[in-house]
Amino acid sequence: MLECKCSQELQRFADKKIRPASGSQSAACVAEISALLQLIQGCFPVPASRVIQGGSYVKGTDTQGCSEIDIVLLSDVFASVNHCKKQLREGLETLRENLKRTSHGNRLYLCNDRDEAQLCALALLPYQVDFVKASVVRVKGLSRLMIHWFKTSFANTTKEMELLTIYIWERAEKPLFFSLVQGMRAVLKLLVRYAEIDVVWHRHYHPKFPIFVKVNQKHTRPFILDPVNPTVNVCDTCNAWDEVAHVDLRSGLVAATFRSSSVPLSSDTNS
Repeated sequence: MLECKCSQELQRFADKKIRPASGSQSAACVAEISALLQLIQGCFPVPASRVIQGGSYVKGTDTQGCSEIDIVLLSDVFASVNHCKKQLREGLETLRENLKRTSHGNRLYLCNDRDEAQLCALALLPYQVDFVKASVVRVKGLSRLMIHWFKTSFANTTKEMELLTIYIWERAEKPLFFSLVQGMRAVLKLLVRYAEIDVVWHRHYHPKFPIFVKVNQKHTRPFILDPVNPTVNVCDTCNAWDEVAHVDLRSGLVAATFRSSSVPLSSDTNS
């Protein structure tokens, strides 16, 4: 990817190697997700009153060969959160056993998060999706580019790439059009200085909200607070920031050779 010498080459690379497939392949993906959703609903041990979908596929930041979707089923049979928690383990075990009897049974694994954390995270899913979907198409394209870079440089992709891209775009006053080269260089430059990363959004909670104040007082760098969950620093999922900065620095040196290196993020030029 970094061997591209101009913005046009980088865009062609993104269109060919990163952008999700369209046409018949896209239709097949939609059909697969619909079938999986129906399967999970059919295996759910209680009636589902509402279904919420999230993940990169729904947010529009998925890449070729790397698309994930979150499915949340809500039910009215539970009288309260405590009632749900009491039956959660039994319900999940029933769901797991039902799914194991299907052709998708070999794809399952159990989440090790605490029950309370899972329930809170599930409730916030629609807001997390809306936060990312509110960005322009160009930003989602840049997010895919950075996710691809991270995935091919390290073992796994992480949520901070998506949020860092949005942060860079907002800091540039949300331009509708910009060079992918300049957007990528801006994110890489920030990653090299990862110890300075301190990103917080206050759209869904007040700066004096007790939970936020407590987390903010304890935070270490890099720090990217989940935009809708003031208890989660998404950077905690990565413990190899020195390696990220090292690989990023080598990437940045290559990126600096792009002929459009003097073009600001807000420009739409492709030269």
